[in-house]
Amino acid sequence: MPNRSRALLSIAVALTVWSLLVWQQLHDGVPSHSFMARDDMPSISNWWGGLTLPLLTWLALGNTQSRIAKGRTSAKAALMGAVGAVVFGAVLATAFSLGYSEIPNVQVQLIPLLALAFPIYRAEYILGFVLAMSYTFGGVLPLVIATVFALGGAVLYLAPRWMIRRFARKV
Repeated sequence: MPNRSRALLSIAVALTVWSLLVWQQLHDGVPSHSFMARDDMPSISNWWGGLTLPLLTWLALGNTQSRIAKGRTSAKAALMGAVGAVVFGAVLATAFSLGYSEIPNVQVQLIPLLALAFPIYRAEYILGFVLAMSYTFGGVLPLVIATVFALGGAVLYLAPRWMIRRFARKV
């Protein structure tokens, strides 16, 4: 993906986020979200999404573009990962919004299993997940959640493969 596409997609995300923020401001005001939906926790305004989402888009697309150029992944694999993460995040956000707390609970419990099979720590997975959840939770909380999932996912995806390679070299 050339830098022009990267810039256009980042601008598209920025325009979308800022349009939503202006719309929210003109209606009921821009919401804030607390960690774990608890009132005793600090809240983070959705205004931060106007900065974090375009920046995340720029950085994630740059990372993905670099891995594709170096032959570490294919464009199709990156796109499929991003689409899968968007679907996962959209289902989680929608179920949460509609009050179906069982679905997000099951999804969160599935993440370690998914992390064994898929590289959920990669930039395209994080970007897809965060963008899908940003309408419901703003631009910061999904990024924090995705970072935690990505760290755990990196360990679960990479450690077994490293151990298998190491064992295979000794045998």
